[in-house]
Amino acid sequence: MPKQRTSLSISVRRHFVDQFFFSHSSLFKSGVEVIDIGGKKVGKRGLFDIGKLSAHVTYVNIEEKDAPDIIADASSIPVADSSYDIALAGELMEHVPNPSLVLKEAYRLLKPGGKLLITVPFLYPVHADPFDYGRYTDYYWQRASDSTGFKSIHIERQGAVFAVAALMVQHIFRAKQKSWSPIQNTLVKFFMWLDSKTASPLLKAWTTGYGIILTK
Repeated sequence: MPKQRTSLSISVRRHFVDQFFFSHSSLFKSGVEVIDIGGKKVGKRGLFDIGKLSAHVTYVNIEEKDAPDIIADASSIPVADSSYDIALAGELMEHVPNPSLVLKEAYRLLKPGGKLLITVPFLYPVHADPFDYGRYTDYYWQRASDSTGFKSIHIERQGAVFAVAALMVQHIFRAKQKSWSPIQNTLVKFFMWLDSKTASPLLKAWTTGYGIILTK
């Protein structure tokens, strides 16, 4: 019997990304207009698929192969102001040279009271898609969001030092290109269990990334 694919088996980082969007999936109700900036209509990397929920989704991407509804740069989308209830930017901001411009564009596209949901990696390898420009702390996101005009910001740290270690274990095994799945899986699960028990501020200062909710 084939082994069930899980977000954690894809990667520790994808586990947190999927967990974040699944935990807020109640926002995507019928009649809600969503714009997925940088989203993929096809070939999704994780298990979360907003297209399977009730909301109406418009996909924006610069890559034609991702089958977007609109081909455009994330900082300049040809859509009228205040068109959407929710905007998504999942694992996008590290791939743009100026994240603040994308924040401003998302703010423009949202209706009053609309929400922007962001996930961004922090302690994660450089990965070009097609480029990879930066990693930003929660201090940056707080300041950039305030200066854009968002009236509230909620930031979730996605894992602590042991989650980062688990992510590194996955990459070490993949680099070796050896089928040592039982060993890898055991180590990853052990580190993730340790991570769930972590309370020390020193150890929680490490993170794989952030889940962010901004309200216009």
